[in-house]
Amino acid sequence: MRAVLETTVFNDPIHGHVELHPLLVSIIDTPQFQRLRNIKQLGGAYYVYPGASHNRFEHSIGVAYLAGEFAQALRSRQPELNITDRDVLCVKIAGLCHDLGE
Repeated sequence: MRAVLETTVFNDPIHGHVELHPLLVSIIDTPQFQRLRNIKQLGGAYYVYPGASHNRFEHSIGVAYLAGEFAQALRSRQPELNITDRDVLCVKIAGLCHDLGE
């Protein structure tokens, strides 16, 4: 019998409620990822449009979600690719971590 992993739900400002795998949550909980909260995604646009307060933290969660949706769409439309759950998870991790070098 396989253990059921508990997902965590994030309320993304763009995509709404996003469920994330526990491995992604453990990455989010690192100091390296948390520092993305202080980096503005929109740069100087914040000074002209104060309501535009999107940061790299929120952006990265959204990218992880969209990357997963894309991988799932590929899996359903092209079954010959044999995309596994692990492949989808790896794509989500890549989306989540793409800004960590900023």
